[in-house]
Amino acid sequence: MTVTEKAYKTNATHIAKAQKTHTKALDKCISYNDKLRLMVLEVLREESGRELASVARFNGGEFDWETHNAQFRADYSETPLKELMRASRILYGLTDMDAIRDRRAKHRGIRNQRLARQSSPVASSSQSVYEEVDVADDDIDDLD
Repeated sequence: MTVTEKAYKTNATHIAKAQKTHTKALDKCISYNDKLRLMVLEVLREESGRELASVARFNGGEFDWETHNAQFRADYSETPLKELMRASRILYGLTDMDAIRDRRAKHRGIRNQRLARQSSPVASSSQSVYEEVDVADDDIDDLD
């Protein structure tokens, strides 16, 4: 066998493997049910983080969001949608997907406001403290 024949065979083998491992774009996407589960998971992560941060603030402690996020995702990343929905109903009164979507939109709005304040050179640190307190007050309104 010549060098050219060996190269051709090696090339043909690599091409065959590449064709076998090709996955269509839609096959790479997760199902709608998994997307819903991830949305509920993230709403619960945010809600529990806000609750624990408030408790820490009340007790004069500090709350580490990064640690909470990592631990929460590690603890609940494989939890089925049904269990997450049950927890959202019991812990936060979010009884259906519409309520969860609304809460998710609220979280995004708060996050966007915070990012806008952080990028604005006009906002003072004392302003940010009072605005954060206002956010917590908004959460209390949701309980009514």
